[in-house]
Amino acid sequence: MKTARAVAAAACLIGSTAQAEWRTVEGFSDPFNGFDTRAAVTEAADGTTLHLYRNPAGRVYALFSLPDDSADFAGEGAVATLTPQGFKTKSIEARAERGRVVEYAMTQGRSLRDRLWHGEGTAPAFGTLHDLIEAPEVTATFTLSDGSTHSTSWSMEGAGTPVAHALGITIEGAAAGQEWEEAAAQALLAAMTTCQFPKLDVSCVQKVTACSDKISTDRDIDGFDACVAKGTD
Repeated sequence: MKTARAVAAAACLIGSTAQAEWRTVEGFSDPFNGFDTRAAVTEAADGTTLHLYRNPAGRVYALFSLPDDSADFAGEGAVATLTPQGFKTKSIEARAERGRVVEYAMTQGRSLRDRLWHGEGTAPAFGTLHDLIEAPEVTATFTLSDGSTHSTSWSMEGAGTPVAHALGITIEGAAAGQEWEEAAAQALLAAMTTCQFPKLDVSCVQKVTACSDKISTDRDIDGFDACVAKGTD
C-alpha cells in the first residue's frame, strides 16, 4: 500500500495498533498452511483467542484457538456456532477433505479455522464478517473431541481500526482502509517533499521520520501533522 511505501521512505518504520482488547500483529503465521500475514487478534476472558486475517488469495479467515487446558476441537461435523450479537447464528462445519465448491472449516488440535468472507471489494456488505464488525459482542460455542462443549465471547469494542488495518478494508470511523491509507500516504509524502525544497534539509527529514510513529503506530494523521508543524516552527 502507498502508506507502507511512504513510511519506508521516511525511515522503514513498522507499527502495530493497540486499541482496547483488540490489536494488530505483523507476521502472524497461519497454522494450517503456514503463510505469514497481518492479523487482528483479541482474547476472551477464558484465554480463547480469535484472529482475523487474509490468506495470500485475499480470502478472510477466523482462527479460533482454545486455551492450553482445553480438550481439542472435534475433527469433523458441526464443530461450532458463531453468534454476533443482534444477528443470526452461523453454524461452522469442519471436514477433513476439501470441498470442491464449499470451503469447509478445518481443525487441528486446539485450533479451528473458518472462512468468513471471499475478500472481494473494499468491505463486506453482508455475511458473517459484516455481522462481526457491526456486533457489540460475538459468542461462540465449540464442540470438543471428548464430546463436551466450550462457550466463550469476545467484545468487539475497539475492533474497528485493528480489523480494518489487518484486512485492508474500510470500516466507518476506523483509521484504516483504502481512503485512510491514501490520506496517510499523502500526509507523509507532503511532509517529506517539504524537506527537499528549496534544498534538502536533513534535520527536517529526521523530524518527519521521528513523527512518522504518529501514523504507523498511533494511526493519527492529525497528530502527525501537528508533530511535524511543531518541529518546523
